[in-house]
Amino acid sequence: MRRIHWPAAWALALLAAHGAATAAVGADAARELAQKSGLWSQLGSLGTQVRNGLNAAAQKDGGKLDAEQQKRLLTCAEGAYAIDRIRAAAIDAVAGALSEPDLAPLRAWYDSPLGGRITQMEEASSALAVDPQERLRLGAEKLAGAGPARTAALQAILDNTHGSQRMVDTMIEVTLAIQQGVASADPSAAVPPAAEMRAALEQQRPQLAARYERILLSLFSFNYAGLPDDELRRYADFLASASGMAFNDAGARAVSRALRGGGVQLGRCVQEARTTRGS
Repeated sequence: MRRIHWPAAWALALLAAHGAATAAVGADAARELAQKSGLWSQLGSLGTQVRNGLNAAAQKDGGKLDAEQQKRLLTCAEGAYAIDRIRAAAIDAVAGALSEPDLAPLRAWYDSPLGGRITQMEEASSALAVDPQERLRLGAEKLAGAGPARTAALQAILDNTHGSQRMVDTMIEVTLAIQQGVASADPSAAVPPAAEMRAALEQQRPQLAARYERILLSLFSFNYAGLPDDELRRYADFLASASGMAFNDAGARAVSRALRGGGVQLGRCVQEARTTRGS
């Protein structure tokens, strides 16, 4: 083995320490940005989405899981995808993905009148009791009547956030969580391995991304209907900035880690419960 002389080793240690100091931010800062940006509230719906999917899958085709298996699965899902667990995993991911230089520009944006107003718009739109199909219809109508500047700004928001690809990523993770959850509850279920399922879903990525692009443009048009064209462009420009892109990537990593961590916990819980009951 080649020996590293101590000055070189010391230099490497300093570089490693510097990298650790600049590659991550504290959990408090990550939580602050998640709350100001609206990511915090979005994370709260992830668990509900998976639990609803598990409940539907468990009862599909008359219910291939018996009553005890269904109860075990859904009880474990309550803990595995609890909002506090999801947020803790997500905040850890955000903290690890951001660096100190990202904080000042991100705070400047989300503390600004426009940044705060956009977050409020996004959260208010999500809370509206509007049928999803009606929301899409109204958004599509607004999009069809939008001028070139507005259409370009909406497209820029989609492009700068990699929105359609992020949607595919989330759909894949949720689908895998649901299918593997059902498989863990019923060992006899004919569910292919996670890697095989992921590969099959990835083959559909181009078609799924194209579909989500149309959906997201309509949703953006609905969500940001109250923003003038120039403010919409300012939002797109922020998302294209280095800090905006870093935070968007951090948010995507947060969702992925929360869903995967929940899946691991779900499988472990179901296995332990099945072992305890001897079935």
